[in-house]
Amino acid sequence: MKKLYHNKFLFLTTLIIILSCLSYFSCSQDSIFYDISFEPSPKNPIIDGGPTNIIAVRNHVFAGSRMSNRVFAYGNRTGSLGWSEIAISGALGDLATDGQNLYALVFPGGDPLSASEIRRFNFQNSSWDTGATVPGYAIQTIYGAGNSIFVGIRSNPNSQNFSIAHYDTYSNSFSIIHQGTSLLTGAASGSSGIILATAGDGLFAYTGGGVTGPLIGTAGVNFTGISEVDGNIVALSSGGGIFHDVPGSFTSASVGVYFTGAMTVWQDPNNSFRPALLLMGIRGRGSSLNQGYREMVLNNGRPTFNVRIPGEGTPTSVVNRSRYSAAVGRHAVESILQIPDISNDGPIDYRVFSAEPGWEPPIFASTSSSGLWSYRNGEWNAED
Repeated sequence: MKKLYHNKFLFLTTLIIILSCLSYFSCSQDSIFYDISFEPSPKNPIIDGGPTNIIAVRNHVFAGSRMSNRVFAYGNRTGSLGWSEIAISGALGDLATDGQNLYALVFPGGDPLSASEIRRFNFQNSSWDTGATVPGYAIQTIYGAGNSIFVGIRSNPNSQNFSIAHYDTYSNSFSIIHQGTSLLTGAASGSSGIILATAGDGLFAYTGGGVTGPLIGTAGVNFTGISEVDGNIVALSSGGGIFHDVPGSFTSASVGVYFTGAMTVWQDPNNSFRPALLLMGIRGRGSSLNQGYREMVLNNGRPTFNVRIPGEGTPTSVVNRSRYSAAVGRHAVESILQIPDISNDGPIDYRVFSAEPGWEPPIFASTSSSGLWSYRNGEWNAED
């Protein structure tokens, strides 16, 4: 009798455990399936594959198809907003601006580890000027900060020897300002001057003739990107660290995601387009469901460490978290830009849409391999 009771007890206990497990996994799967139910109908992106970074200059937005010969411009064409294409010879790396001109990193032979040059787009005749090279080095990255252009270069004899060079836009030549460092991954101009980010050696300050650093609180950090936010500098690390400047150094916090370095200040359409959020691109590791971007809440335009998923709070850049999660939230975002007003080099006059309830400027995002995406009319989808 005892044995029978014992067996029944074991059976009931096992049954309860099994049912509990099924209930747990069912609930967790329900959330995933719920998000997927919001997945938008797929579109063919105007820029496929892995687009370049996205920049605004001269009332246009520019992005390219990386390692192709195509650059795209979004702006006013014959009275309406749309895309046009600019051909460029060689393989395109990335884009940059000094606030007045558009520059492209190009690999003439198609090999990033071989020949490379920087070309400026001539807006007067819609062509590319003669390129500039760094003898003995292969240019790997390009960034604009203030009125300056900086490039990350790699020594041709030694593939692990990186340096940073400043590009003189007037003489079309380079000067090496820092040697023996990690690859340059960003540049930003704030109230404290120009700060340069590297992939492993921290942040450095550009002084006009050279660099100083690494800056306090950043030594040895692998930075993926850097941006100016209301005069402040925000830098992101590959390991999920957010850094912003305080007098004399940088303070930081970790938020447990993997930042790509993509950043844009989001202006709240419901609050006179005041800066309210910093959108920061992320990539997942081991799961494609934890990608897209995160929102940092700005305090009167200044950076904080308050970070959340889009759609979780107010204000937010999306109308629905599940729609976000089922769309761009499934892709690594490598570059992101809320289209600026014409007063800030953008192609859109916000005042024209002031009478349209719920209107907000589009957001463009370059994904790692699924093309250019955009947020329009409350939905993320491929930009076509």
